[in-house]
Amino acid sequence: MSSIQGISISIALLFFLQIVYLTSKHKLHDQQGFFWMMLSLLSLLVALFIPWLNQLASFIGISYMPSLIFLVAFIVVLNILMYQNTVLSKQQEKLKSLIQEVAFLKKEIEDRKRSERGNE
Repeated sequence: MSSIQGISISIALLFFLQIVYLTSKHKLHDQQGFFWMMLSLLSLLVALFIPWLNQLASFIGISYMPSLIFLVAFIVVLNILMYQNTVLSKQQEKLKSLIQEVAFLKKEIEDRKRSERGNE
């Protein structure tokens, strides 16, 4: 095992432990925690198979293996951003609907109070 492989494995394990800690303290919801745990386990696998990644990079014509890792990481980050944007859009729609419902209910309460005052 090379020193870079040892460092990579250590970082991946620390990342995994951080996800477990954040999930256990309820600072990260279960669904996102599961996603990040899978991502940290994937990074651990990548760290374990660094020599194989060198061969894979050479096979597909990439002469510098870290370029392959950065390319894959870039694609993963773009997908995470797209997912987060879709979740954010859904949350904004739900929030808009709730705000409209609360405004409608407030108006209805005010109307009933006025009609009760008028009947007295």
